[in-house]
Parts: sequence; C-alpha cells; structure tokens
Amino acid sequence: MSDSTLTAADADMNTVVVVGMGPVGMVAALKLGKLGYQVLVLEAGDDLAEESRASTFHPSSLELLEELGVVDELRAVGLEAPVFQYRERAGAVLSEMDMSLLAGETKYPFRLQSEQNNLTHIIRRHLETMPNVTLQFSSPVGRVEQGFEHVRIFLPGTDRDHPIRARWVVAADGAQSNIRKSLGISFEGRTYDERFLVISTTHEFRDDFPDLAYVSYISDPEEWGVLLRTPNHWRALFPVQDDESDESALSPDAMEARLQRIAPQPSRYDVPHASIYKVNMRAAATFASGHILLAGDAAHVNNPLGGMGMNSGIHDAWAAAEVIDAALTGTDSTHAASLYSELRRDAALNHVQAQAQKNYDSMSEDDDAEREARADMLSAMDRDLLDKRDHLRTAAMFTSLRITMGRLARELRAVPAATRPAGRRLSEMLCYETVLAPGAYDGVSVKALDASGFTAGYVSGAAVSAAALGQPDLGYLGLAEMAEQVRRMTAVSDIALIVDGDTGYGGVLQVGEAVTRLERAGAAAIQFEDQVAPKRCGHLTGRQVVPIEEMVAKIEIASSRRRSALIIARTDALSVDGIDAALTRVRAYAAAGADLVFVEGAYSEELLRAIHDAIPGTPLVINVSEAGDHSALPHPRILRELGVALMIYPVAPILASAESITAMYTQIRATRSSGLSQRDWDRFTALTGQDAQLAQSAGFATSAVTHINPTPSRSLA
Repeated sequence: MSDSTLTAADADMNTVVVVGMGPVGMVAALKLGKLGYQVLVLEAGDDLAEESRASTFHPSSLELLEELGVVDELRAVGLEAPVFQYRERAGAVLSEMDMSLLAGETKYPFRLQSEQNNLTHIIRRHLETMPNVTLQFSSPVGRVEQGFEHVRIFLPGTDRDHPIRARWVVAADGAQSNIRKSLGISFEGRTYDERFLVISTTHEFRDDFPDLAYVSYISDPEEWGVLLRTPNHWRALFPVQDDESDESALSPDAMEARLQRIAPQPSRYDVPHASIYKVNMRAAATFASGHILLAGDAAHVNNPLGGMGMNSGIHDAWAAAEVIDAALTGTDSTHAASLYSELRRDAALNHVQAQAQKNYDSMSEDDDAEREARADMLSAMDRDLLDKRDHLRTAAMFTSLRITMGRLARELRAVPAATRPAGRRLSEMLCYETVLAPGAYDGVSVKALDASGFTAGYVSGAAVSAAALGQPDLGYLGLAEMAEQVRRMTAVSDIALIVDGDTGYGGVLQVGEAVTRLERAGAAAIQFEDQVAPKRCGHLTGRQVVPIEEMVAKIEIASSRRRSALIIARTDALSVDGIDAALTRVRAYAAAGADLVFVEGAYSEELLRAIHDAIPGTPLVINVSEAGDHSALPHPRILRELGVALMIYPVAPILASAESITAMYTQIRATRSSGLSQRDWDRFTALTGQDAQLAQSAGFATSAVTHINPTPSRSLA
C-alpha cells in the first residue's frame, strides 16, 4: 500500500496519526508502517516513558509481535513463564495451570515477563529505520476536531488555522485521554475502594517456596496478593484499604510487614521500588468517533489481576490497523469504525474486565463456604483436560482475540446495511460455539426447525431436488429453483440459512450471479464445491474435481459479489486425490476469500487437525450426513478446539419425512385410516401460524367496522 494517490491539495494530510508512544501506540504505528502507510506518531513526553507497570505479555500478543518481527528481541530481555498458580496464603497450591498444554495451538505456550518499556524501545528502533514513519516527541495533543473524512489535531499553541490533519487517528493517549475528553465520550465504570500497592524486591521467593510459579495468585480473606517475577525483581501486589494512607502503606516498616507475612525472613527485604495507584474498571461509551479509534487505556482500563490490560490494548492496536487498512482500500469507513467499536468494546467488557473482576472476586472472597467451593472448582478443573485448556485459552486471551479477528475477517469488507443481515448474524454465532444446522427444505421444515430452538439451518441441494423435483442429487436443480425455494423459506422464518450452491450452476460468472441471487433471497451463507459438473452426491463414487485455479476464481468472484453472506468452500479432493491435495486446495480457497472451509469426508481427529493446522483461523465445516460414516467424529469440545464452527445435518429431515409419509400411506392402504387425529392437525396449524393469523385478521375486521360506523356523538340537546 502506498500514499502516492494523494492530490496536491492533500500534501499536508497525514494518512494516519497515532497519538501516544506506549506499547499500544507503538504496535499500531509499526503495524500501519509495515502496511506501507505514511504514519506520524505523537508523544507528549520528550522521550519514551520508562514506566514499567505492565510486564506480562500473553501468548496471543506474542503471536502478533512475531508478525511484526519484534518477538525475538523481546524474548531476549524477558523471562518465560509457562506456569501460573492459584495458591492459598498458607502455601497450599489450589491449582497449577501449565500453558504447555496449548503447545499444539501456539508457538508461545507461556507468558513472557518483560517490562512494557522494553517493547517500546525495541519498536522505536524498527520505526526509526522506516522512511514512511515519523516520530515526534514533546507533542501533547490538547484536542481534536472532526472534519470531512479527516481529523484536525491541535497541540498547545497550534495555530487554529493550521492544525495537524490526518485521514485517521489512533488515540492511544492513556486513561486521561485528551482526545476522548475533547470528543465528549463518557468513560463509564467504577473506581475500586481499594488501592493497589506494588512492591519490587530482589528477594528470591523460590528459596522459600521451591514450587512457586513465576506468576502466582494468592487468595486470602484478610489480605490477598499476587507474586509476579520479572527479569530483575519479584513484584508483590497487595490491596490497600481506605483507612490506610498512601504514606503509611509506603512506609518501610509497613511494606516490610506485608512482605514478612508472605515469607518470614531474619533480615529486612531489599525494596528498590514501590508505588500505589488507584484501580479503575472503565470503558468508553464508544471506541470510535468518525475517523478516530480509541485504543488501550484511552478506551478501557481494568484491574491488573490477570495481566490483561496492556495485552488487550495491543489487540486493540492490531484491530485498529486492520480497520484503517480496510477503510483506506475501499471499505465504507462508517461501517469499519462501527465494527471496530463493537468488537473491541465487547472484548473489553465481556472478556477482559469480566475475567479481571472474576480474578479479584475469587482472591478477595472472605466467605468460607464460597472459598471452599472455589477450591473444589479449581480441583475439578485440574482433573479435566478440556476444562483446563479452555481456561488457559481465556487466560492467554486467545478467546477474545480470535472472536475479534474472526469477525473482522468475515465482516469488515461486507457492505453496511440498515438492518442486521443474515450473514452478519451467522458470523456472530460462529464465534461462541459450534453452530448446529439441521437441514430444511421448505416452509414447513424451516418453521419446525425454528420452533425447535435452532438458530441456523442448512438448505441441501439434494433435499430441495428431492422435495421440489422428485430427483436425486445429480445436478437437476437449477439456480432459479433454489433461489425461489430460499426466498420462500426466509419469508416465513428469520433463521440463518446456509445454502448449498452446488458447483455454482456454471462457470465463474455464473457463481457471481448465484451469490447475488441467493443472497437477495436471504441466504446467510452460500457453499460452493469443486466437483466437475454435472456434480454427484458427495457420498457417491466416481466424483471428479475441477482444476484448483478454476475453483479459486469461483471463490474470488463469490467473495467480491457477496454483501454480507459468508462464503463456504467445499472440496471433494480428499477421496479423489488424497489429504495432501485436499490441504493444498483448502489453503488456496482460504487465501481466495472463503470464510469457512469444508473438506468432504474428513471426520477423524487426525484429518481435522491437519486441516486446522493448514488454515489456522479459518473455521471448518463438518457434514454429518446419513449418507456417510461419521462414527470417527471426536468429542464436540475437541471439534471446537480443532476449529469446527459449523456442523450441518443436510438430509436428516427429508429422510424422516419420506419415511413417515411412506409409513402413513402404507397404513391408509391397509387400514383406511392414517392413524392421525385432530390433535395432530391442531399442532400442524399452530406450527404454520394459522390461529395467530386468523386472530390478526379478526382484529383488522373489527377495526374496519369501527371506522365505518363510529360511535355516535352524544347530543348537546
């Protein structure tokens, strides 16, 4: 990406201004700089801050820093901490969490303990080599103003008529953000009654507790705490109550007493540094205003228990850069900014702050019964490998980051709509649990599916071909018939429909038309497969696949034509050419823009793991069809770990329907009775909504009579 397209009138227009050179601002600047944009970075101080309050980098952040090319330098000045513990002050280990359990999912199955200023210094060295990035110190931003598709930035003493101008601004200017304040965005939340005291000591606590993890959360009804190892010190964090002044808590004797309660020593502790700070749990009412994106502490602050604040800010910075890149390359800017705010605010409130508060509540719990229940819960989690891995993913912040990046990938370049389109609703569902989509093929089946509590359904070409044409799945069904059937179904239900688009009903151009027509009919997702036309059912022998280049072209045009519908790429290469060929295809299909990938015939954990490893981050689809053998499917939670986001049951309802209908016909022939009753009819009419529609009609009729024959007015005589 370059800025060579700027006009002469825009010569003084910065592409992006990043405000703040903390870890969040520096990550945003490096990401945008590597994308090729012209970036101006403003810092209020005359040099980088040496503050080192945050010192924990989670695996999810380390993966992002690897993409920026700085992770090795950070590791060189850090301490790897694969284990963290929940302990009682008396010394008992309630639970020990080992991130090596995630070694199959990440290259960094550990927390890296390294002060935040180490990262900013490393990134500074990289930025100083980039001609498209300018670092400007002693430049505190006082306020900003929104212009037409740009932002005006005012430093103290700036000429009113000559502000710094930028197409986009990333506000990473801290919890006291002048940018947030000048925009009038409220900072909602609470301030804790307790303050937090952080003491750095050179004492080696592992001499006292040989099994002590580098990160240990110590619960206690009277005074909880955290012990955290950095490369140079142990840090001990304690609560400070209202009745204790800062001066008293920071007195050498008071700090000594607190440390002695952890591990009694014959001599005094060496304390090179200590500080007290108030703790807030707050989030901005919105993380975006016009072309300004709030990130890090400017957008949200939380208690430090879990070390998630800085990491969440780094995730903000990454998402902000992705959003700005999309907006500068054609995505509707309002839609892009709104999506950023929605996703990152959700991450801050429902993941980061919720987990930090949970940590605080559990450590400070003073009710004996609740403390015992928590100990039992931790003990049970220790015994359940799947629970433990889930907990580790949350603690490592993979869960919240993957939701953000997954939805950005699927929705960022979608066309904004006045209502929440079906594709976007399905995209949200895929983030939280494996979506089950039983088949539906007509108005009655989709109503029954909806009434059964499902949120998604699969419109199988085989089922519609059988129901509408009485033909097998051999390519008889056309686009017009499928689009009309989908239109009928979406007219009677809001359920998200995943539609089988077969081979695209022709060549590349026909795939584009299929996307347009099926999405217009209401499809939430459209699946295309790489079989040679006329296609054969996926469970028949003799299938052939088209050249990979042809299918890639189909996926590319499908992705370009869709507005919000998700594109699913299916390959039948596994049974035709083997696993290596299938993996080559899914990599190409994901790169071409497929939102989900479906390898027909892949059911074993081994095959699914190979596919997941080949396209990490791309959700997988599994076909649970009665036409094939899927007995090798692993446990549902293993499937979720392997990236399976959607399971379709395409022909189950048409099989059940055909069997029931045949049995009923046989009974009528034999007994001259269907065996059904008026109660069955009543249930059916209730499903189709007959009673509600008749009541509505009666209401309109009553209204009409009232208007024709109004109540006579009372005589004045």
